[in-house]
Amino acid sequence: MKEEKKRKKEEAKLQQAIMKAEAAELKKLHKEKQKWEKGKFALKSIVAEIDAKVVEMGSIGGHLLSRFTDKGLTFRIKANPIERSILWTMTVPEHLSQLCPKETVISYITLVYEAEEFCNLVSSGLMAYINKREQQQYKNPASNGWQRPPVEEALARLTTHFARVHSRQCIDEPEVAEHIVGLTCSLASCQYRKKLSWLSVNANGSIIPTGSLDRSLIKNNCWLKALMAVPKVQPRFAVAIWKKYPTMRSLLNVYMDPDKTVHEKEFHLKDLTTEGLLGEDRRLGEVCSKRVYRIFMAQCGGIRTDDVEDGADFFAT
Repeated sequence: MKEEKKRKKEEAKLQQAIMKAEAAELKKLHKEKQKWEKGKFALKSIVAEIDAKVVEMGSIGGHLLSRFTDKGLTFRIKANPIERSILWTMTVPEHLSQLCPKETVISYITLVYEAEEFCNLVSSGLMAYINKREQQQYKNPASNGWQRPPVEEALARLTTHFARVHSRQCIDEPEVAEHIVGLTCSLASCQYRKKLSWLSVNANGSIIPTGSLDRSLIKNNCWLKALMAVPKVQPRFAVAIWKKYPTMRSLLNVYMDPDKTVHEKEFHLKDLTTEGLLGEDRRLGEVCSKRVYRIFMAQCGGIRTDDVEDGADFFAT
């Protein structure tokens, strides 16, 4: 009896240890998954699928593969469906394969061509060559039947006839390799960035002048960033409004006061004082005051900001 109880006790203890180890392993996997979802393994997971024709193009292949190796990026040389193309996929680490999809295809493709083949003004030397040939043709029209290639027409067609198509002009093979490697790193990291909205683009601090004394203050305050998102509102104007009205609600209470006329609301902020660059005090002014009111009180979100400032929202149908 005693041996049986001892054996069951040991089995229960062993089972508990196994469950504890499994729980710890599962917790570790979830942490790794969170790191994956935040892009911690992005550069290790992206794989560039390079068409064999790209590697065979002169000295481009050597520079390209060397840069990929230096950066520790993974690549595969294969025959892609489109010649001279580079495709990208994101592979999930083996230990996370049970929790995440095995592979993600990145919706991006790069085509690598020589300058003369693509006729895309890869360098100013090509234009110099074309101009030189034109001059020779002008001086001696009967010399040969050379005609100027439609370089500008090809560039214009590439820009106007194709959506989401970009071209990069590189002067030599090392620059091509550097661009493709940089593009690979960007494609890896951008998969995990938060989607940007118009407000986030304009209010995340990117439009704050570098030399502004209030830059750090504005970047850490949502209300100040919202004021900075209003076109033509300078940092000192935003700070002056913030000091008088520390929240958006406090300013909107004034704008929504039924006892005030629209004219009074438009010029409500005009007498606020701002600190100039040399320490002198200046008024906010009627133009800025009216602009802030009309932007914040606009009834139609589809109207352009310039039209809102001009009062177009008052006549919206």
